[in-house]
Amino acid sequence: MKKVGCLFALLLGVPLLQAAELNKSAPTFPALADDKGKIVFINFWASWCAPCQIELPFLRQLAEDYKGRKVKVLAINVDENRQAARKLLKKLGLTNSRMEIVWDRKSKIVRTYNIDTMPSSFILDSRGVIRYIHSGFHEHDPQAWRQEIDHLRGSSR
Repeated sequence: MKKVGCLFALLLGVPLLQAAELNKSAPTFPALADDKGKIVFINFWASWCAPCQIELPFLRQLAEDYKGRKVKVLAINVDENRQAARKLLKKLGLTNSRMEIVWDRKSKIVRTYNIDTMPSSFILDSRGVIRYIHSGFHEHDPQAWRQEIDHLRGSSR
């Protein structure tokens, strides 16, 4: 089922270096380099995206709930103007969150993941393989994320 979110139109037609695919190793980038052995939740968001604004507090809670359990939440922002994103994080009370904010102002990471919907999320197993992909945001997503992470945690023990 195709989930609908904000269309990230600027990326249409951009050639890909390495697209992210289900059950394949995730394209790497510096913030991901030292996370082998951890389950990693990667989320792409933008301050101008209404579903992203709804989703971000759920990501903060996800990071809090899995603190110390070998689960990392990376929230990759794609705004060209970092100030807009910082303003949104402050407005939502997320400036001191356990989720790690990664700034992708030039959309280098976005291109490698072939993102065409905002928000988009990828859940990687402890070996760095993409096991789940979510496009857009729906109210049942936070529960699904937890079930998927718990499934991966159970299979990596």
